[in-house]
Amino acid sequence: MASIENRSHYQVSVKNRDDLTKTFPHDKQKNAEAYCQSLRVQKFKPKLILLDDHYMVRIRKKGHEDQVLYANSLKEAELVRAKLKVEHSQGLFVDYSKAQNTTLAELMIRYLREEAPRNKSFEIDAYKINAMLEDAGLQRQSIAEIVASHPNPCAKVKAMKIRKETGKKMRPAACSATRFILKPFAQIVPDDLTEYVDERCQAVSKSTVDRELDIISAVCNIAIKTWRIHLLVSPMDGVKRPKYFNERDRRLKADEEGRLLEGAFVEDQKWSQAFRLDQLVSPELQQAEGSPTRYRIWQTRKRNLRKAQASLVHIPMYETFVQFQLMTGARRGESLSLLWSNVDLELQTAFLPETKNGRPRKLPLRSDLIELLRQLPRTSELVFDFTNEALRKAWSRMCNHAAFTDDDDLHVHDLRHEAISKVAEIGSNTPGGFSLLDLQAFSGHRDVRMLLRYAHLCTQGLAKRLDMAFSSDKTCTTHRGRKRLKAEAKIPLRGLIDGVIEQPAETCEDSSEDQVAPATMITPRVENVSVESKASEWNAPLPKNVISVDFRRRAA
Repeated sequence: MASIENRSHYQVSVKNRDDLTKTFPHDKQKNAEAYCQSLRVQKFKPKLILLDDHYMVRIRKKGHEDQVLYANSLKEAELVRAKLKVEHSQGLFVDYSKAQNTTLAELMIRYLREEAPRNKSFEIDAYKINAMLEDAGLQRQSIAEIVASHPNPCAKVKAMKIRKETGKKMRPAACSATRFILKPFAQIVPDDLTEYVDERCQAVSKSTVDRELDIISAVCNIAIKTWRIHLLVSPMDGVKRPKYFNERDRRLKADEEGRLLEGAFVEDQKWSQAFRLDQLVSPELQQAEGSPTRYRIWQTRKRNLRKAQASLVHIPMYETFVQFQLMTGARRGESLSLLWSNVDLELQTAFLPETKNGRPRKLPLRSDLIELLRQLPRTSELVFDFTNEALRKAWSRMCNHAAFTDDDDLHVHDLRHEAISKVAEIGSNTPGGFSLLDLQAFSGHRDVRMLLRYAHLCTQGLAKRLDMAFSSDKTCTTHRGRKRLKAEAKIPLRGLIDGVIEQPAETCEDSSEDQVAPATMITPRVENVSVESKASEWNAPLPKNVISVDFRRRAA
């Protein structure tokens, strides 16, 4: 059933002459003997031995393909044969040969073709995998061909526009460290990946290396769990990932928001002019005979340029985008993919059917933002009718106009951080405040641990809630398990029956003569009580020994 074949190397050595030592493959014994004879002619005393470094375990079983496994010693080979014997006696037949005969590069190509198109991050993962394959000396895979041939790609991947491949490398090469992917899957050890991490960290940031390890880890998991390429231990077990801290805490200072909006206003002037020019040029080109050439389009736009400048209407496209980020805390991709059909200006909500964490959510739209959205044209299904690349270029110009230096640069995602921070701060200044769960509903984070960076901003609100929780000791006391109102509460019986309690001005720290604290509404439920008979008692103050009664209906 299982046989062990010694394929160890032959070694010829000479005492105290390491430079004369040579090794030969197991099938080159004659060459080893010839070299040994040549050393004797030179008056040396060579020694020819068969090493114990390579064994082949061949498994044959009727109804199954032959398996070939390799071991580094005779002892290891015997352990492999004994393990397989026990498994076969229990009716198990695990094919360990796939991991020996398949390289990690082949698994990465299979992952790119079969699994990656199902993910929203397919394009980025494809570029990274292709870069690793190219660094190892292999051919890149065509992204367009992969998407076209996949039976069930992700909706976003299926609809995306594939960029034209230019052959230009987008990252520094790491040829020596990446060649480990050419090894068989079963022979890859954590040291190979550690060497890759050490070399890559010299060229790129640690966070970039960590994301590349995520792809390798995904390939290993799919290969072991889904494709049933069996290994005793995954190559990723024991790999030390690079430690880094890249959490940004950039906040807008003083007049930076105003300067950024001024830059957005300049960009909106350009966008409004281009929008008006397209309105003038489009009908003229449609009336022309034949399909318009680039020269004709250029001439038509040049001829209508002054007319567009004189008749344009300012459209706050980029200004609305900036305010949208600051007021809703949405992610950049969520804002750019927002459709008019998912925006309800009357209810002041914007529905996001697909977010980063895969769960839909609604954004609350403030009235100021609603007024800006009403000024945007609806010539497209998208609310913000510009591409991610156009936003990148416009954002760079806006930051230059706002004089943001490299040491104090501002990213689009920083606006989301600013929005969440503002909500946390404002919530701390309002009665009751906002908790981390409130911030989670606003930001759309799936894991509340992502919001711990904003916990210090909620501390003030927590203090106010604690004051409210313990302030009841001033107006009530507990006697035999029941709460009794003190005389200091000054709550009349009429207020309890009517469900409207007016707090006296002297009991409110922040109240004035013109302001009365809001009443606590209680739903009265009084049975068989004559209101007329109690009319004389309503204006009387509540006695000290009267127990406070809750008239609200209790749910089962």
